[in-house]
Amino acid sequence: MPVLQRKELEKSPLADLHAIASELGLEGYRGMRKADLVEAILRGQGGNGADAADDADEREPDEVPEAEALEPPSDDEDVQPRYEDEESDEEEDLDVEDAPPPVEEEPEVVEEPVAEEKIVTGVLDVLPNGSAFLRSDPAQHSRDDVYVSPAQIRRCELRSGDEVSGPVRPARRNERHPSLVHVEQVNGADAEPPAARAWFGDLTPVFASERLPAPAALEGIPYGLGSRVAIAGAPGSGATTLLRVIVSTLAESHPDLSVQVALVGVRPEEVAEWTAIAGDSVGGSYDRPPEPQAQAAELAVERAKRRVEQGANAVVVVDSLDSLPGGARRRVFGAGRNLEEGGSLTVFAVTGEDSDALRWATTRIVLEPAGPGSREPKVADAQSGTLRADLLK
Repeated sequence: MPVLQRKELEKSPLADLHAIASELGLEGYRGMRKADLVEAILRGQGGNGADAADDADEREPDEVPEAEALEPPSDDEDVQPRYEDEESDEEEDLDVEDAPPPVEEEPEVVEEPVAEEKIVTGVLDVLPNGSAFLRSDPAQHSRDDVYVSPAQIRRCELRSGDEVSGPVRPARRNERHPSLVHVEQVNGADAEPPAARAWFGDLTPVFASERLPAPAALEGIPYGLGSRVAIAGAPGSGATTLLRVIVSTLAESHPDLSVQVALVGVRPEEVAEWTAIAGDSVGGSYDRPPEPQAQAAELAVERAKRRVEQGANAVVVVDSLDSLPGGARRRVFGAGRNLEEGGSLTVFAVTGEDSDALRWATTRIVLEPAGPGSREPKVADAQSGTLRADLLK
């Protein structure tokens, strides 16, 4: 992540500041006022930002220190921005003239043979500040995440959720992450020239028309490819149980259908149960930080969008939607749609008793409170239903 200045941060919206604070690993940032959050980010990236900006404004063009006159990156490899190192205080006190030339500090990295570079494939996560990473674990940020430069994103027209492959070099001195040398493949195709593709948001949403098989309890409440299915009910009503049955039914009837499960704030015991049903799951239980789980859910949706843009059908399953922040909740659930130009994104979500999600849904499944000793979910038929069910065939 580039070192951001105070003026840039103060002009940034709060949502962008939250994303930057999450990337820096700051704790408790969602409860901070904006001014305090800006100070925390400046401290977290190793400088006060304002002083550096003032010095840059007052410096004449011919007064650029020797240490800043670094060799420009090559066209194939965009150098990751340098970070302040916590162990480099003594080096910062040295005169610039005493500092060794940058090339002499790391000749073995510059001359590393291409044959020894490791090829990595991952899902791209583009942050609001322009930084991007191939995530090793979508549910949390890690030093193993691979940095992707803005120049590579522009050159290959990359988007969040793209599956990207390419050679990676180790992190250099004062860098936090390994870096992608160049992009070889995007979504299984050659990266250059970039493939022509539509934008998900520019495609035309229409009501679902191809019906998906449902468990016996839901025969009267149909849904199809591109539906937004909300499963609502009080705690203990069996919403998660019903959702697992739906996913199992889909796996049996449509094994070729891409299904991703996003777990947000579930019980720890349920993580293992979900893994046994659907191995492709992200997120975690309520004892883990909520922000990375929300980001993992949104990244799962972005990955599904990229498939849909290519004309495929994708499914995202969320347990549970009401554990997401309000904005993320709308983005995740609202992504479900059937597209006139081809492709669909179906979203199944446990929503608790959230009235907004029931209003946004195209299929509402409302469960009655569980009775004493009851283990099976019971659907409240009078409150459940499907919009334009007549179109589903």
